[in-house]
Amino acid sequence: MEIPLTSSELRLFSHILWQLGSGQGSRALRQETLENVCALLQADFAASCIWSSASRTSRHGVSWNIAEKAMREHASTWQYIDPITPLLRAKQHPTLVDEVMPARELFKTAFYHEFLKPCGMHHGVNVYFLRDGDDVGDLRIWRAKDAPPFGQREIALLQLLEPWFARALPKNEESPSLTAREQEVVSLVCKGLGDKEVARLLNISFTTVRTHLNHALKKLDCANRTELASRLRH
Repeated sequence: MEIPLTSSELRLFSHILWQLGSGQGSRALRQETLENVCALLQADFAASCIWSSASRTSRHGVSWNIAEKAMREHASTWQYIDPITPLLRAKQHPTLVDEVMPARELFKTAFYHEFLKPCGMHHGVNVYFLRDGDDVGDLRIWRAKDAPPFGQREIALLQLLEPWFARALPKNEESPSLTAREQEVVSLVCKGLGDKEVARLLNISFTTVRTHLNHALKKLDCANRTELASRLRH
């Protein structure tokens, strides 16, 4: 598909390619390019995550024009009842949300009413970047309700950008697995036991419990115990 671009769009497209080329391998690259990608696609909101095959979760989320609180809630809660992301990721090429779930069906879900709608996100398009079979990142692009839906022009632009992102983004390094003791501590904490109770049951010090718990939070990229418990339930 031939894509007519205005001079400003061509400059913007060229600048994104320059960012991807000059920042190749940088872990900040997804954040640094989001605003320009949104401008090119005339989008209102964007997020980018990295799929972890180990934990089967979307991790390391960054965003543009989406509240940090919403991103935290997505990481801890909403991603686990998200009906569209698994379908979009399975496509592994730029895909309109409407292609995997009709709007009338999406609008019936709690994910739409309690996450997408309050954030203002209505029309969506996603693309997932893989290199050598490994996820290296994605783009989750949205427009507001009063904006026109995305179409084949935006799909074509993302198709042009896709190989550049796939080459430029760093490989996803999975977090190391938990040690046996960390697993014991996490299991008890997630059952609702306090740190002192865990220390008594495992015959270790209170400080050691905290150390193991903090290591587990860091390894699993969880902000707090609530997020940790939510992740392990899934």
